[in-house]
Amino acid sequence: MHYGLGTVFHEYSEAMNTLSLNIIEFLGMSLGIERRYMREFYRDNDSILRLNYYPPCKQPNHTLGTGPHTDPTSLTILYQDHVGGLQVFVENQWRS
Repeated sequence: MHYGLGTVFHEYSEAMNTLSLNIIEFLGMSLGIERRYMREFYRDNDSILRLNYYPPCKQPNHTLGTGPHTDPTSLTILYQDHVGGLQVFVENQWRS
């Protein structure tokens, strides 16, 4: 069976949506909220799938990344592989 790039992205997006609903359900449970409440609350909401790839750079001080931004969603799942990953700018310095 041949899968086009659009099909792969669609299936990946669906899998990530399922994962995020599971995570949000467990977060709610950890706060003492009924198991299904969070899942039902978020079930019909839209998800955003953003894919960025930054290969290793021999001069990391020359990289830009995505630039300062906030995530407009309730939950962000960040895949971290060979790099330190997410950093936040707090009190005039970047922190991992």
